[in-house]
This record gives sequence, C-alpha cells and structure tokens, in this order.
Amino acid sequence: MVWNYPEISKEDFMKLLKGFVDLLILASGFQSSGVPAHWDAENCRKALQWGLFFENVIRSLTGSDTFGESVRELDEAISEMKSNPLFPKGLENLSLNTLSKGREFVLEHLVNNSTLKDKQLQAVLVAAVESGEGVSDIIDWKLCERLSVVSCVSALETGLNILSKNIEPKESLQREDKDTTLLGRRQQPIELRTWNIWQSKGLSYFLSKRTLRLVSGASLIFSAPKAQWTEVLRRLRISTEKGGDIFIEKIELLLLGCVTSRWTHLIEGITSVSYKSITLSEQYEELCKLLLQRSKSLRQNEIAFNTRVEEILEYLTEILEARSHHLWKLPSALTAAAIPSWSPLFGLYIGEIEKRLKVDLSTTRCCSCDKGLNEHKDCELAEKVWCLYVFHIFGR
Repeated sequence: MVWNYPEISKEDFMKLLKGFVDLLILASGFQSSGVPAHWDAENCRKALQWGLFFENVIRSLTGSDTFGESVRELDEAISEMKSNPLFPKGLENLSLNTLSKGREFVLEHLVNNSTLKDKQLQAVLVAAVESGEGVSDIIDWKLCERLSVVSCVSALETGLNILSKNIEPKESLQREDKDTTLLGRRQQPIELRTWNIWQSKGLSYFLSKRTLRLVSGASLIFSAPKAQWTEVLRRLRISTEKGGDIFIEKIELLLLGCVTSRWTHLIEGITSVSYKSITLSEQYEELCKLLLQRSKSLRQNEIAFNTRVEEILEYLTEILEARSHHLWKLPSALTAAAIPSWSPLFGLYIGEIEKRLKVDLSTTRCCSCDKGLNEHKDCELAEKVWCLYVFHIFGR
C-alpha cells in the first residue's frame, strides 16, 4: 500500500493523533498523576479546534476514491496503536468514523467528565459557541444525555437509601446468638446500617482523589529495584510541623504498593459484598482459625503475589515488628486488603486486635467505647475486624 494523501504524511498524522489521545485523557478529568485537569474556555476551544482538524482530514481522505489506499493504511495504523496494552481503555472506540466527528468526540469526553463543575461547564459552552456551526446542536444533545444519566443515578441513590432504611434482614436480629469463645457472652449481629456505612467508607477511601494520587506514586516508586525504593523512603524526613505523620504516610504508601496490581479487583470486591447477619465474635473466630491454618498450601490458594509485593511485605514486617500499633492509624480497608494471611504482618495485626479486645487494656484501646467484645458494635475496632473478615473470609 502507498500513502498518497498530499496534505500530511502518515507518520505526522499518527504523531498528532497520539497527542490528541493525550488531550482526550485530560478531557476525561484527570492528569496521569491523578491531579484534576484544568479546563478553561481557551483550552476547550483549542481541543475543539483539534477535533475540527481531524474532521477535515478524515473527510478529505474518505471523500475521494483517489485516497482509498491511504484510508486503509490509516485504519491499520489506528488499529495497531489501539492494540498496545498501554492504550487507554476508555478510548477503544477511536476510529476513522469517530475522528470524522472530531468535535463531537471531544465534547463527549468534556461533558462526560465525572469532575465537571459549573465553571468548567460554562467554559465548554463558551468554547462550543465559538467553534463553528453545528456544535451547538451537538452540545445540546450531549447535555441532555448527561442530564438523563445523572437523573437516573440520583433516582437510584434515593431508592437505595429508602430500601436501606426500611428493609429488614432475612434472618431475625432477635435470635439467640451463640456464646462467644472469648468472653462467653451473647452478642447481637452487626446491623445492616452499620454494615453499609463501613462498606461505603472503604469504597470512599479507595476511590478518593488523594488515594488515586498515592496509588499512582506507589506504582512508580515500587517499579524500581528494592535498593532504590528503600532509599527513596529513607530520604523522606519527618518535618517539625507534621511530627511523626510522615512515618504513617510511608506505611500507607507501602501498603498501597502491595495492591496496585489488584486495584480494580479490590474495588469490585468491596462493592459486591452483600449484607450478612453475623456477630463480631463470629468474625473474630473465623479470623483466628485462618491465622492457625496459615501455611504454604494456604498461600498458594490465595491471590498470586509477585516478588515486588513480597519484598514490600518483608520490609513492612521489619519496620513494624515492634511498632505494629501504627497500623491502627491507617484506613481499615487498606490494611485488611493489603496484608495477606500468610504474611507475618497478619499475625501481628490479629495480635493487636486481641489486645484491644481485652477489657483490662483500656489504655491502648483503639476505640472510644471502652467496652468488652460483647459491647463492640459500631466502633473503630469492630470496623477493623469487619474489614479483615470481608477481605479474607467473606468471599472464600
């Protein structure tokens, strides 16, 4: 095949197209670092001009039989670019057809931006008016489409809130609970409302902008050899303003490094957890059994961890062996998700739980209720036990 389009070479076109892909990623709301992308009227106008450029080139190519070979070459080049594993998943529909409607393609990403604010929407509207005929109709249709989606989501949220307040668990919450092995007292199951709060709290942490930025940083840091990333962490000094917070941030970064490759799996996992009528004691007993069963054979049945994760866990175990109480200052969902049951850290963490379940150890208690195990209902300690149960027992 021979490229015969005189206005631009295939190589130059593909270079511009890769830049256009980067622009569309920013239009979706975030930079690669996780920092929100800034969009004002000028940036929106330039993006629409790029869309118009691709519209004109593709229409010129496809509008004449003379350039039939060039069209086929370009189609193959775009397919090859999309076959790269690093190509953004949200742009799989990039094609000659979508490029022939370049401005509409840009507006789709700008309007569907999950972080769209009033000022950004105003900037999009101003730019659309300034970018030629036909764009106003496109933006009107896109906004109506977004409004419809937002309305559906709002209706679903309202309905779920009503259901969560009124639905009763299938199992009676008034049943006689078996005695706990730890304190020998009866205990009520976790309430549906408390279960939902903990689930939402964990999901909010995983999806927060701060966490996503840390995940991006952790992925970069721990892609280097252990000698390099340990040196990076060592150089992070404790500031006089933050006191010892930098140590906690290091631990959080290390834990995130253990789950970066499983990030989507974790989010899907916690969103799929349905309510189960179970007591805190029952959860704790299951975790203790898991700790006793921990072995090489158990480890092989769990999610496969690569060498990098094992190195991170070894490093964490070394620095936390005498300071495992610092794990209690971190989000419960992260700690539970990042530490596998075969790691020595899991035993340290369960050991800290046992200490805090003892009535006579109120000075080191991690929650404010100052009760025995049978009284823990919706406190911080109960939440940590629940998270461990969800990530290590519930889905097995």
